Amino acid sequence: MIKQNIFILLLFLLFSACSQNSDETIEEITYEYSPEASLDLYIQGNRFLDQGKYNEAEKTFEKLIIIDPEFSMAWEGLSDASLMQSDLVNSLEFLDKALFINSSIASHNSKKALVLYYLDDFEAADRFSNYALEIDINDVRAIIVSAAVKANKGLLDQSNELFDRALELEPEDSSIYYWKAKSYREYNIDLDKSMDLINKAIELDRSAPAFYIERALLYYSFGDLENSENDLLEAIEIAKNPRNQNLIDTAKGILEDVKK
Repeated sequence: MIKQNIFILLLFLLFSACSQNSDETIEEITYEYSPEASLDLYIQGNRFLDQGKYNEAEKTFEKLIIIDPEFSMAWEGLSDASLMQSDLVNSLEFLDKALFINSSIASHNSKKALVLYYLDDFEAADRFSNYALEIDINDVRAIIVSAAVKANKGLLDQSNELFDRALELEPEDSSIYYWKAKSYREYNIDLDKSMDLINKAIELDRSAPAFYIERALLYYSFGDLENSENDLLEAIEIAKNPRNQNLIDTAKGILEDVKK
């Protein structure tokens, strides 16, 4: 009888401990809204983005959305984290939610334009670039996407004018040189000029694997297989931290062609 009572007591204690752990787990995922908490999470999420910690940024913006679901910039931040992990579908979905909440923010529109461009929906990309520019005529991202779309359509004078305007606004923005170089190569406008532009982009920012992939493609076009391979290997190494599997796979795929 004593053993039976002891056994029942142990079961009771075990049940109580499990219940307590369950309560603690619930407490860990419960967040309460306050302007201070919302701002802190927003700052922290953007800090993670700047540091290249995209998974941590994603989790932070998800917490922010739980406590402040009507904060459109939180959805934009979550879209940024998804985009930097090459998750275009979710990135677009989060931007749609941001725009549903507030369509008058230029960055919501220009970032949607960028994602649409990556998805090869050039007409929609141009449309949302124009929406962004109606709100903020100096939205550099919108100008870049519009310039790339113009190059895709063969409107080279208009494309160059837009790229030059973007550089006037942000002369040290490496992404502008990258996008202009990419357009010059993809549409066979001027490969030598494209090489100058991508070299400038890499000079400004040596931490972007996409820049090295772009230069590798140019080297490949010139028949310089050694430098093409070196840039692809560099891109793969850079893309390991923070890890971007999509860029790693892209570089490896091109590398197979270079080594044939």
